[in-house]
Amino acid sequence: MIQSSKYLRYVCVLIPLIVSSCSFFDKSFIQIDSNSWSGRNFYFSDIDDNYKRTKNFNRIWSKLHSDRFRPYHKLLDKKYTIIGTYNTFTNEYLVIEDQKGNRYKMVINLNEIDNNVIPSYFLFEEVFSQAKKMIGKTIWLNNTFDSNGFYTFSEYNFTRFEPVKVLDVFPFQNLSYDHPIWLKTKASTGDEAFVRYNGDEGRVSIQDHYYNSEPLPYSWGRVTISKIVNKKIELGMNERQVRIAIGNPDEVNYTSSRHGISEQWIYRHNNSKDVYLQFEYEKLIYINK
Repeated sequence: MIQSSKYLRYVCVLIPLIVSSCSFFDKSFIQIDSNSWSGRNFYFSDIDDNYKRTKNFNRIWSKLHSDRFRPYHKLLDKKYTIIGTYNTFTNEYLVIEDQKGNRYKMVINLNEIDNNVIPSYFLFEEVFSQAKKMIGKTIWLNNTFDSNGFYTFSEYNFTRFEPVKVLDVFPFQNLSYDHPIWLKTKASTGDEAFVRYNGDEGRVSIQDHYYNSEPLPYSWGRVTISKIVNKKIELGMNERQVRIAIGNPDEVNYTSSRHGISEQWIYRHNNSKDVYLQFEYEKLIYINK
């Protein structure tokens, strides 16, 4: 009898422990950790047909507690929030949630999240809002031969530095990088074209698709303007002049000295020698080709 009572006490102690710990054995229990992207709202962008062929976008996202993939088109036209990440023995996942509380996951590399690498077809709400503010403004085109950042259905010959007016914005992605939203623009002739939204000008390693202000002011003089138009640089040019002439650098290094902070710009070239530029007080003082 004493023995039975002893066992009964053990059972009374173990039952609450088992009940309180059942979530660890419940397959539906998932521990989601926040990351640097948690809380940010975004939309899925429409994807270019050629870009679709680079991977199977219909086999990326699935519901949180399911392995059945959700077709990409069913993710469009909804707002989502990034919840966080979680790990299993085999994979790492990014978790998102729509406005109805439905959660979805995709396999990721956590190092990519830590390095601010997120799917290029995510259009963040703040970027969408910033792009909308461009409507009605005038911008000046940059490289009109780059199909990744400019295209038109018109036969009109749009040119570099040509001013156009922004009419509207459209979510769209055709690359594995850069903002997934485009500006619909109109030239003085009435012809229309689409330009990828820049965000801020001068982004390192990303080229500007247009300029927010007159890129070739008369105050620079005819000689300097001619060099910039022909994509040439010379000592004494300021940082903006160099960016407009040859684009944004792939890397920028900062050094401090008694003369102040100087900058080294590096332009990477796969098939030729890298170019190094040195700036002091925002003036080009050295070119190493």
